[in-house]
Amino acid sequence: MDPLGRAQLLEFLKKEFSAENLSFWEVCEELRYGEQSRINEIVDSIYQQFLAPGATRWVNIDSKTMERTLEGIKTPHRYVMDDAQMHIYMLMKKDSYPRFLKSELYRNLLAEAVIPPETKKRVFPFMRKQRHSSPSP
Repeated sequence: MDPLGRAQLLEFLKKEFSAENLSFWEVCEELRYGEQSRINEIVDSIYQQFLAPGATRWVNIDSKTMERTLEGIKTPHRYVMDDAQMHIYMLMKKDSYPRFLKSELYRNLLAEAVIPPETKKRVFPFMRKQRHSSPSP
């Protein structure tokens, strides 16, 4: 949701040669929430850029997801890319995003962040506290 964070993630993904994943996810969001009158145009654009053989920004999705997506494209609707979008989201969630969180780019972003005083103690309240090893043998 954070535009600056998303821009930094995109920069990281460019260095990792996988920026097309975030771009694909974003254009699928445009399809889902965009104008009804542009659905056919957006679906065609997504296909040409990301899914067609030899596409310039080809995304790596499994064969079953590709089959379902290609079948759905025959009758375009705003949810036709959902399976492919979820596949790419999970790739980023399990692989790219954790590496981004460990990157120098992300550390620099955090260092420059303005953090309100009341949240300085725990920047990420959802993170678990460090576990201490037990002194017992």
